[in-house]
Parts: sequence; C-alpha cells; structure tokens
Amino acid sequence: MRAVDGFACTAALVSAVVACSVSLKSANAASFNCARATSEMERLVCGNAALGGRDEILARLYAAALNGGRRGSVEAEQRTWFRAAQACCSVACLAGAYDRRIAKLQRSQGEAAAGTDFFGEGTEGNHGTLNVVGPIHGFASVSLSSTYVGAGGIEAGDVYAAATDAFLDFRSGPAVATENGCRLTFRPLDADRWEVGQTGGCDLPGGTIYAGIYHRLPPPPKPAVQSR
Repeated sequence: MRAVDGFACTAALVSAVVACSVSLKSANAASFNCARATSEMERLVCGNAALGGRDEILARLYAAALNGGRRGSVEAEQRTWFRAAQACCSVACLAGAYDRRIAKLQRSQGEAAAGTDFFGEGTEGNHGTLNVVGPIHGFASVSLSSTYVGAGGIEAGDVYAAATDAFLDFRSGPAVATENGCRLTFRPLDADRWEVGQTGGCDLPGGTIYAGIYHRLPPPPKPAVQSR
C-alpha cells in the first residue's frame, strides 16, 4: 500500500501466455490448472493461497485490458512482466510483482471495469473513490483515492489528492493494509457499502482522508441502440 501519485506496476502469470483460464484442480485458486504446473513460478502460485488469489484477480484485469482497445501494447507489457516475474524465487518476490501489475491495471480506466466502483463524500470538501476487484476466494484488490477541495476552490488550485492500493485478505474477517505507520481497515458492510477505517500517521496531503463509508455507484448507462 502506498499513498502517492505513481502506482505499482505488476503482472499476471499465465494470463500473458495463454488465451483462456481453466479451472483449478487443487486447494489453492489460480487462473490456470495447477495439475499442469511445471515452472518454479507456477509451483509458487499453486502452493500459496494468496498468490493464487492474486493470479485470478490479475487474470480478470488482464482480460478487461485486452477488451479496452490496446490489445497489442497490453500483451507486450504482460509478456515483459511475465519474463521478469519468472526470476522470482520466493513468495514475497512474486507477491510484489503481482501487486505492482495489478495496481497499474486497476488504475487504468478500462481495466477498472473488472471491479466495482464505490464513492464516499465527506462534509468538509473531501470525497473518495474505491474500486474493488473481488473478493475471490477470500482475497480482493482495491484502488483507493481521496480528493480535497479547500476554501480557495479549484480555480485557485486549492486541491489536494492522495491514492493508494492494496491486496487484501478477508479470510479471517476485515482486512488491514499498512504502510509507514498508516493503517487502513477494509470491511464490506453489504453488497452496496464498504467501510474504510484509518489510524496511525498516514501523513496525507491537505484535508484528504481515506476513512469513511463508500457506496456502490450505479453502472454506467448502456449506449442507446439507434434504429436504422
């Protein structure tokens, strides 16, 4: 998790090298058949539930990216990531690679369609957006942003923004993400609302704040079909 302008850049396993996903045949989920795992990278994913969850989430985002009109560049980026991720020899290394690629895709407009959007509005000029992919097998990926408009208004440049992302584990209850003393707690209240709690020294710019209740946004209207 981090609160800055730039976002992590990760990548997904077999989504870059196969055209479709197959059902998992082992205890841990993934976007491919673990019974056929041969590489060290595949074995790491199949042997770790959190990596399997990351792989499924990345597969969803990658599929959305391929439908976003940039197929050639998306495939090239994915292959580049895949080659780099293959160098990982530990769960921690591979988890970091997945998290960076997931975050980059989830922050892109088209790829974010793989998730669900929620909106939170404060009473003092602050509002936030939350995009959630999942939960899948107890795991989810979130992209969270906050914008604060001060008394001077947008015209005067009195605007501050913060953003962060996290891979979350809900298997034992509410999920927690921490970084540099900032602790965020994520809790789905129901299908239409998420609660985000914030404690510690988050050091966010201006009046930005992540904490609050986020409500599901309605899906965008479908384009009208013109009669001929």
